[in-house]
Amino acid sequence: MQEASTPSLVIENVQDLLLDTQDVEDFLNELARYSAQNLSSPRGEVLCGITLLRHRTAATVASSSERARLLDEIQYGYKDGPCLKCAREGVIVHVPDFKTETMWPEYCEAVLNHGIRSVLAIPFELSGQEAKAGINLYSDRPNAFDASAVEHAISYVAQASKGLSLAVRLAQHSEAAANLKAALDSRTVIDTAVGIIIAQNRCSQDEAIELIKSASSTRNVKLREVAAAIVESAGGGPVKTHFI
Repeated sequence: MQEASTPSLVIENVQDLLLDTQDVEDFLNELARYSAQNLSSPRGEVLCGITLLRHRTAATVASSSERARLLDEIQYGYKDGPCLKCAREGVIVHVPDFKTETMWPEYCEAVLNHGIRSVLAIPFELSGQEAKAGINLYSDRPNAFDASAVEHAISYVAQASKGLSLAVRLAQHSEAAANLKAALDSRTVIDTAVGIIIAQNRCSQDEAIELIKSASSTRNVKLREVAAAIVESAGGGPVKTHFI
């Protein structure tokens, strides 16, 4: 493997990737490509896959190439493998040669059929977050990752973790903001529907809310959908939340 880039250079490049991408999935794909370039050498190309586990069951897979993506999909098809174990448990997983590996026999046979002989999976350090992640490095050569290569990869991942951690944190803030907006939009249309029912039926607020809940239960649709139908039928059209 080539000599490791300096930590400051890795951090700078990863930060640039973060600034140049629109969301965490785009960032991961760019990071996978950059990682494959950084960790390959004249002796052999390294294919790179990145797995990000969020909300316990969600998974975002990024790949440095189409072939790397296919290899990750094989792993996901078996619901287990080096990178999944690495990300879930936060441990380094090294398979020097799939021909002699006894864990994941069906998976090993599948990747051997695609010409892959060895793999190194290293967890990212995402301290203080529920998300977990790991990088999967594939090689066509057996024993491709010697002690020096493993040390290089560990050092690289330690530096890249800083950018990934920031990307995940930003994604969480964006999701929280989107969820809040959705909740406020639902509250607005429901409140508007309640006002219409009160005006039309001269009933109390509690009675109006119960009418909407009853319609929601009877029709087996969400409260917001019932409320939106009430507003539209009254000629109000779509309701928007305005922030003043």
